[in-house]
Amino acid sequence: MGDIVQHPRNPSSLRPEALPKRQRVPDDKMVRNALLRAVSQRVQRLALVPPLTLEELRGHAQEILAAAGSSPDFLDFTTVLVGNETWRETFAGVPFDRRVLLLPQCLRNRRECQGILDGIGLICEGCGRCAISSFQREAEALGYVVLVAEGTTVVTTLLEQGRVDAVVGVSCMDVLERAFPHTAAHAIPSLAFPLYRDGCRDTDFDQDWLRETLRLRAPARWPGRVDIDQLRREVESWFQLGRLRDLLGSADTVTEAEALAWLVQGGKRWRPLLTACVYQTLAGGDPASPLPESVRKVAVATECFHKASLLHDDLEDHDEYRYGQPTPGRRLGMPIALNLGDFLIGEGYRLLAESGLPPASQTRLFRAATEGHRSLCLGQGAELCHVRQPAELTTTQVLGIFRQKTSPAFEVALRLGAICAGADEAIEQSLKRFSEALGVAFQIRDDLEDWLAPAPTKAADAAGASIMVSLACEHADRSVRQRLRQAWHSSPTETEPRDLLHEVCLSLQIEEKARQLLEHYRNESIRSLSGLNNSHLKGLLRRLVSRVLGPTTPEPR
Repeated sequence: MGDIVQHPRNPSSLRPEALPKRQRVPDDKMVRNALLRAVSQRVQRLALVPPLTLEELRGHAQEILAAAGSSPDFLDFTTVLVGNETWRETFAGVPFDRRVLLLPQCLRNRRECQGILDGIGLICEGCGRCAISSFQREAEALGYVVLVAEGTTVVTTLLEQGRVDAVVGVSCMDVLERAFPHTAAHAIPSLAFPLYRDGCRDTDFDQDWLRETLRLRAPARWPGRVDIDQLRREVESWFQLGRLRDLLGSADTVTEAEALAWLVQGGKRWRPLLTACVYQTLAGGDPASPLPESVRKVAVATECFHKASLLHDDLEDHDEYRYGQPTPGRRLGMPIALNLGDFLIGEGYRLLAESGLPPASQTRLFRAATEGHRSLCLGQGAELCHVRQPAELTTTQVLGIFRQKTSPAFEVALRLGAICAGADEAIEQSLKRFSEALGVAFQIRDDLEDWLAPAPTKAADAAGASIMVSLACEHADRSVRQRLRQAWHSSPTETEPRDLLHEVCLSLQIEEKARQLLEHYRNESIRSLSGLNNSHLKGLLRRLVSRVLGPTTPEPR
């Protein structure tokens, strides 16, 4: 919506109230219309596909202002216009009853307003003494939900509840800036109309623009946003024991029975969910209908691959518990658990072969799966060799292991969903770039959560590739680094090395450095979508970043 610009603070020798305020929105309608025309021409010429990042929006706005010779004070306003114009076509396709109009309380006539202020906002009585009542009547007649409220709390509540597919907002620039991260995280088509002046007094906005926007309507059918929660429930149903037996066959042997039990046990089902989400976004269809059997087989195959990798990972790391239960390696012994992992890999490839997709698509499925399998093994191998012959891993080396070991699971799941929907290879390449950054961010977040845990959650993994250890060694002096390396590699799950690591991390602010690195890769995953020319897929992936990584980093100590 707006541009979040960190302006320099006023010098301490100057009183803020004595400083002149910048005119961030042009008063002159001719200037506003000229900027809007320039924005519209640029968006059409470059065929910009939403959602754009704040960095992209601001870059386009700067170039437009420079070409027009307009004041740089209008950067925020022009940034809003670029965001509006990129979303305009998508917004026009959303039915009126799936849109919400947000109006600010400051538009009311304070002396004569008969409305009631409650805990949410203003309940307008329609007295006609300000612009609020006329816009509320007009929008509600079309089917909009209309709210007269300040701040971002109402917006975030609506978005989190999934009750709205598009937002039209009138507000001061400061509020638009605070609301942008929330609408961006949900990839909601959002059109904003800034008030001419901040301060909640003697202000107005371009009412003609709003009236035109309220009635925007495209003839094309709105496909709707993929309901991630609904798809999650469908995916979870696939892993009930009875349905798995129908798909994989009856468990006549101990190996089959144990493999089925392991598939049923625990896990967030991220991989099959990603496959289902990408397929549904690209293929469309009735969201209330179950996904095709071919997609179910492919999605379950991704979970077979994932659960096989966990079996092997637990054996290699000597872990005895997962999901709060003894691992198959502890219950059944290493040989049987190893064989279970191999069996599940075979089951995954069998499901791909029996998906019923055309031969060309099956070839692409196998290529994506084998590429991911190979990369994961190389990453795991690099970490195992490090544990066998401990040496100080640099942060670059740790990130490289994450890129090989964690990113492929996301990549395979996303690519398989795209292939099921018949997407071209250009989309596959975009998904590869997106997955690489997302996987690294996911593993950094996992390391942060382990760091915040009161006790180690993993065993030999602690001596493996850890972003906290690599950052600590990178920033500590030689003597501290040597003590930390020796203690950590001798007994990484014992109290002494963990206490030493905590001491070093706290003194050198390593946790903050890890958080910054996490945010870098979170942003990198979003930036990687810039070349993707499918707004629905782009919006889905933007939403998945928040789902997979959470809206914020783990809470600090």
